Amino acid sequence: MAMNDDSMRSVSMMSDANLIQAHRSGDKSAFPELMARHHNSVMGFLVNRVGSDAEDLFQETWTRVGTKLHTYNETGSFRAWVFQIARRLVIDRHRHTSARVHLVLPSEPWTPSGVDHRQPDQQLAAVQIADAFESTLAQMPLQMAEVIRLRLIEGTPFQEIAQRQGVPLNTALARMHRGLKKIRATLAERQLIDVEKSR
Repeated sequence: MAMNDDSMRSVSMMSDANLIQAHRSGDKSAFPELMARHHNSVMGFLVNRVGSDAEDLFQETWTRVGTKLHTYNETGSFRAWVFQIARRLVIDRHRHTSARVHLVLPSEPWTPSGVDHRQPDQQLAAVQIADAFESTLAQMPLQMAEVIRLRLIEGTPFQEIAQRQGVPLNTALARMHRGLKKIRATLAERQLIDVEKSR
């Protein structure tokens, strides 16, 4: 048993490059160690971008890493390489779901509701709006982006959002208000809404 403990300790002290080499040499403990080592950073990235779908994309990311690890070269950071794979999966997920994206923004006259995605021009508009929405969220402070996702995508009540973030209700509402202004500004800048009508 002591030998197993020593082996586990030695694996945990190895660099990413050494773990990759160990994995290629048949060490079955190397890959799980790589996953555990980068779990928090990759999950944090995915949660910020796809919310409740993060766990699925995390598993898919590491499935891709496992199948492509033989192609990895050590000219760059392994962490950056993993993030590149995760980022591509996020983009793919948004592309596949963009036709179903439906922004529900109460009292916002520019909300694209009831779009008939069977029409090519309307589908293109939906894709452009989804891209603008996600790119704006990616540039927001994390807590503001979380409020937007919880409220617009998951339909979470503001009181619950405030409790989750450990802030007063007014703070959550203010974050929502500032977030919506940023989204509206991006949509206007990309000429996806009529600026006059959105005021």
